[in-house]
Amino acid sequence: MTVRRRLTTSTALIALAAVLVLGIPLGAVEGARVRSEQTGKLEREADAAASVIDDRLQRGATPTTANVAPLVRPGHRLTVVAGERRIEAGARLTGDVVTTRAGTTGAAAVTALAPTSEIDRRVRRSWLLIALLGTGGIAVATALAAIQALRLSRPLERVARTSARLGDGDFSARSPRSGVPEIDAIGQALDTSAGRIAELVAREREFSSNISHQLRTPLTALRLRLEESAQAGDPAALRDELDAALREADRLEAMIADLLAHARSATAQDTIAVALSSTAREHAAAWSTLFARAGRRLVVDDSGPVGVLASRGTVGQVLDVLLDNALRHGAGTVTVTIDQEARFATLTVGDEGPGIPGDDPERIFERGATSADGTGIGLHLARALARADRGSLRLSRTIPPCFELRLRADDS
Repeated sequence: MTVRRRLTTSTALIALAAVLVLGIPLGAVEGARVRSEQTGKLEREADAAASVIDDRLQRGATPTTANVAPLVRPGHRLTVVAGERRIEAGARLTGDVVTTRAGTTGAAAVTALAPTSEIDRRVRRSWLLIALLGTGGIAVATALAAIQALRLSRPLERVARTSARLGDGDFSARSPRSGVPEIDAIGQALDTSAGRIAELVAREREFSSNISHQLRTPLTALRLRLEESAQAGDPAALRDELDAALREADRLEAMIADLLAHARSATAQDTIAVALSSTAREHAAAWSTLFARAGRRLVVDDSGPVGVLASRGTVGQVLDVLLDNALRHGAGTVTVTIDQEARFATLTVGDEGPGIPGDDPERIFERGATSADGTGIGLHLARALARADRGSLRLSRTIPPCFELRLRADDS
């Protein structure tokens, strides 16, 4: 079901509920009022007839059916008892009737009768009027909801089309503004993401172009040196050619390092102030469910708000890698500790596991170094991200294992 239909349906249901909650009591009150009003009219009819008949009796005239008949309203019936004389006039009533005696005290007792169906018709008309008004209110509410749903869904559809264009590689796509603050905030975030992605893709293309151009010459030279080495028969000449090939390899490695440094320097200026404590708590909250399922605890210990300078997402990505590593390979309670000293802030992740096996624990940061259930990329990537932000990631303790992320503190 689309957002437009859901909003329209929910509004119609809310309006229906409001009509039922208010309309049923209103109908009951109106029905009681109509019955009371009709009974009051019938009583006044009996009082008026009793007054006329009493006047005749006081003048010595005997009331007759012909005298009483003009006093009866159409569809009603009057019964007059004067002494031993009983007079009835009006329509013959069958079925249920409403009976009311005159409230005056006189020589004659007058009773007015009316069919119950007459009051029921008036009550039904009241209920019908309330139902029509309620139906009209629901219709108006539904129409307004449909208009509002259309106003809200169209901007969302435009944002979806912009997202699709962005997914197809059109980084120039931008979301039009709709005047709805929440939807415009989504569009603004999408436009910012599109700009950043376009910038990253442009840098990637520039880096690829630079490295393909810069590496072509040293690779060709290295290939020639190796071919000449394969053809050299003199050991001294072979040694010279191999030395030259090694120098070309060194030059190639230095060139790659320079290109990588250039690529990193282009993104280093994108560092922002990151709330280390709150970021750690947010990510720990997301991981706490997984640790709970594994029957383990995840604790965050910080001494107060700590801010660092880092790229967007770096702290969260590194922390996710360390928590995932602790969940997969560690044991017991995992403790995330945050502290600040001088110009640097540290975030440590430690558990109660058996530690890092082997004689060279730093090897776990190498790409491909992993156990059977790992990928060998996570810790390598985490250290690369930390270094790109002029920080460091190291194994501060092997048994039990403890990793330390060190970043520049935000002094602002």
